[in-house]
Amino acid sequence: MSTLTGKLADPEFRRERARKASAAAHSTDRYINVLVERAPELTENHRAQLRALLASQDGGQRADG
Repeated sequence: MSTLTGKLADPEFRRERARKASAAAHSTDRYINVLVERAPELTENHRAQLRALLASQDGGQRADG
């Protein structure tokens, strides 16, 4: 069993690094950054939907669905 910390040969280090990478890739900040980067591609309909979602108290989620 490897006791090396922070080395690529250490499976636990690789698992922890993968967990952190996944968390970063799926973070709210990442989604916001991607949306902002793609803003020029949004149609006016997309922008209207986004404005409505951002303005709503519940983020557009329904109680029935």
